[in-house]
Order: sequence, then structure tokens, then C-alpha cells
Amino acid sequence: MTENQTRLSFFQVPSAECKVQSAKDKTNSCFREFPFALCTALLPLIVVLLTPAIATAAGAQSLQSFVELKPKWPDFVGSPFRIEGHYSILVRDTLRMKNCDLSFKASQPIKLLGSSKVIEVSGRLAKEATSGKLYFEIDQIRQLPTDLQTLAERERAIARGTPMQWYELAEWAKTRGKFYNDEELIDRAQIANRKGLNLERQELKELTPAALRTLASRIPELGLEDSLRLDWLHESYWLEWESLQKSVLKVDLTADEIDVAKDPVFQFLNRLDKTLPGAKTHVEEVLPLLANEYRRSSVLTYHNASDAKRRTLDRLFHIEIAKAAISRVKKTDGSNGSEIATLIDELIAEQHELAEKHREAELVFQVQNSATLTRNQLGDVVQRCRDRKQEPLAKEAITRWLTRREVSLRKDGVTGLIQLADERLALLQDQPGAGALLLEALQVAPKNEDILERLKKLGYQEVNGQWVAPQTNPLAPNAPLPVANETDLERFIRLGVPKIGMTPAQLLKCLGSPQSLTRVATSGRVTETWTYRDGTTVRYSVTVERRPGRGTAEVVAVQ
Repeated sequence: MTENQTRLSFFQVPSAECKVQSAKDKTNSCFREFPFALCTALLPLIVVLLTPAIATAAGAQSLQSFVELKPKWPDFVGSPFRIEGHYSILVRDTLRMKNCDLSFKASQPIKLLGSSKVIEVSGRLAKEATSGKLYFEIDQIRQLPTDLQTLAERERAIARGTPMQWYELAEWAKTRGKFYNDEELIDRAQIANRKGLNLERQELKELTPAALRTLASRIPELGLEDSLRLDWLHESYWLEWESLQKSVLKVDLTADEIDVAKDPVFQFLNRLDKTLPGAKTHVEEVLPLLANEYRRSSVLTYHNASDAKRRTLDRLFHIEIAKAAISRVKKTDGSNGSEIATLIDELIAEQHELAEKHREAELVFQVQNSATLTRNQLGDVVQRCRDRKQEPLAKEAITRWLTRREVSLRKDGVTGLIQLADERLALLQDQPGAGALLLEALQVAPKNEDILERLKKLGYQEVNGQWVAPQTNPLAPNAPLPVANETDLERFIRLGVPKIGMTPAQLLKCLGSPQSLTRVATSGRVTETWTYRDGTTVRYSVTVERRPGRGTAEVVAVQ
């Protein structure tokens, strides 16, 4: 065996074997050129540093790993290496390797006939006698296939292969592509990674949402495009949605309160919105063709769509789930229309008109059930009707409420009829109706001052012992003249109807002094109850709240 062959053989055996031989035989040919003490000291360092270079016994060390050893090159002068990599310059007997500033020199002119820039050189590190500059002394050189040719050959070798084989091939191509700045090689690495990932998907025993998301989570670390990650995430959510529709339980709509935050469909929608980038972006107009295509084949349409169209499809997916979620908590009688409308405005702002329809539906429900409302609740419903320019609905609500109220008030006789007349005036401004009720009460109590006073305020006159309505005697001197720019509060005071917000002085002007007054004092507040009676029947019970520290007092409740 020649000296050169001895040096080369050291780098063609596993490092562990070399270490064992060195320990047994201090004169081993591997260390023939080094003093025994130096060999012993450098052995651990050599094994550690060169392990990447000799990871495969038959393969040459990559130029990249050789360059990484540059700080230790002076320690390896005389040591043999077998290196493969790209050369950049060749002049007679000297060449330069790409990304390596070391000169490679041969004892005779180098001839490379092919077009490939990939070569394998065998030799050793050496030092020039005069300058002491390091160079690589070439013993042998051979030309290798290009990286793309090698990649293609390896692809054919593994054929279908396993995911791990494709990932290893991709790592080789990516690492090499980055070192040599080869974009095509980097692109081919992504193709290999994609093949490996697709193989993993094909090998799944069951395509579940969780399995797809696990694969999708690895896409960034494999350097694959984010569009693939979103594609698989979108598919995973459709799989989950199809399963959820079959398994989710119905909502108990009879419950006093429905917590949408705990509903599985609303929870699913929340996760969808956090994952798909276009889910929460409002889309005012969607082409019908795209919407129909997505409805027929959601996963395939999304797979083939551009990034811009995918944002729209994200929103269509969101809208479908949002509608399904909202419909779960919608009551068929429309009684929770405002809550549904709020959800629509929050989740599907593009469909505000639909939200308004639900508000209208709730208003209709409340009007139809207005007979059972309290006076304050009725006032709220009426105000909402008027805010929405629904005067007929407001009138219907009042009429229904008064019809039921009349049944109970008539049982109170004259007092009830008077109160019913007052309410008809206050709520409907129905002077003829109120007058008719007062005339009916007058039949029972002809001398009742409250009745006579109210008739006079309405413009009635007594003619020949009969009370005549103002319509039949428009020029009657006792008929009240219209009040210009009269406020609502002034009108209620004139009609004798107490309202929330009146001051005590206005209440006295409206109804006079109460038959009884109770006062309860608490810290910083005095609450008074003014009670007005007709005989034994309570006509009005008015709560006045005083705050002496602020100097304010007003009516806060009327019953």
C-alpha cells in the first residue's frame, strides 16, 4: 500500500473503527505522519470534526461541510480528503471550487470534457513552502452529473418511495440549492417535499379534520407555499362542518336565556374566523356564478381558486355557518327578533335588511301580545313603533292594551270609566272616545265634579240639560282653543294625565293635591308616593323622587 493510499483509506472507514484502531496500535498507518503524542491529543477532535464528512463510508465529503471546517484546516495539513462540489474556474492545473477560497492544484493539466460543473477531487491539504499558504493538492479528479441530473436519478430510484425518502431528498436539494444559489434546485426541493406530504396524506387510514390540520401545520417548516396550508385547512373545516351538522343537538328555545358562546356551531364559527383570512372581511357583492360553483363543490372550487377569490370564498363559508348558527337560536314566533337582528348585524353585516325584518317581526309579536304588557312596557313598544315609522302598529298595540284594560276598569264603575277616558286621551288622543266614556260615567254620577271638569276641558257644553260634543257646536265659548307649539308634557298637564319626568309643581297642576302622601327617606334620597283616589278606588299612584343634595325632584313612576 502506498503512502497516498494509506492516507485515503483513513477517510474511507467509519470514525468509530478508526478510533478503536488508534487506541490499540499507536503506530497505525492512519497516524504514520504524526508523532504519537500529537495523534493522541488530536484523535477526539478529528473524530468529532470529520463525522459529518464521513457519514457514509462510500460517499465523498460535500464541499459545504469541508468549508465549514475552515478554522481547523491548518490542523489537517497532510490529511487526505475526498470532496465533491461545484468548480467555478479551471486554468490548466489549478481550479477554484465555488464558495471556497482555497486553490486546488494538480501535478499535471486538468482536463474536464463534459458540461457539468460538479466534480469529485481526492487529495490532501498542503502548505506552500515559501509563503506558508494553504492549498489542496489533487491526486485524482473526476467529473460527476449535474445536481439536477443527480436529483432526477434519485427521484427515479425511490419511485413512489416513502414520505421520509422524499423529505430526505428535498433536504439534500434545498441545502445544496442554498449553498450554490441554485433557485431551480430549491424549487425542485419543494416539489419533493410536496410529494412526501401528499404520500403522508394518501397513507392516512382516515381523512379526519384533525389529521389534515396536523399535516397542514407542517407545511411552513417544509417551506411549501401558504396557499396549500390554507387549502387543507379549508378542507378540514368543511369535513368538520359536515360532521357537526349530523351530530349537534338542537337548542332549547324555551330556556330563559340562550348562551350562544357555549353553542357548538357558534364556537365552530369562531374558530373558522380565526383560521381563514377572508372569513371576517365583508363582501358587498359576490358573482352568482362563483357562489353557485362554491355551493355545489366547495372543496374543489376553493382548491382551484386564486388567493383573491379564496378570500371571497372564506366569507361565503363564514356566512353559511353564521346563518346556520343564528337560525338555531331564532324563535319561530319572532319574539327574540332584536337579538337575532343584533347577531346578523354583528356576523353578517352585508345582510342588514334581513336584520331589520327580524326587528319588525319582534315588534309585530309585541304588538300582538301588548294586552299583557305593563303601562311602561306598552310605552316602550309604542315608542319603538313610532321610531320605525309604524304608526298603525303603535295604534294597534294601544288599542289591544286598552281593550283588555277596559274589561278590568269597567268593574270599578265611575272611577274606572274616568281613568279609562284619561288613558284613551293620553295614549290615542281620542277625544270623541274619551268623551263617550265620560258621558257614560255621567249617566251614573251626574254631579261628579271630575267628570264635569274633564268634559269642559274637551269642549263639551251643557245645552238644555244635555252635554253637547264640540263637533256639533264648534263655536261654543267653552271649547278650548288649540295651543300653539304645545309640548307633550304641557298637553298631558292640560288633559290631567300624569307622566314620568314631571316636577312636583307640574304634578300639582295636572292632578291637584293627592288624597294621601307617604315619604321614605334614605341616604341622599327621599321617595314620596302620591296617591289619588276616586272614593275607595286608587286612580293614580305616583312616585316622586327627591334628591335634596342636588335640589332636584321628579316623577319616576306612574301606576
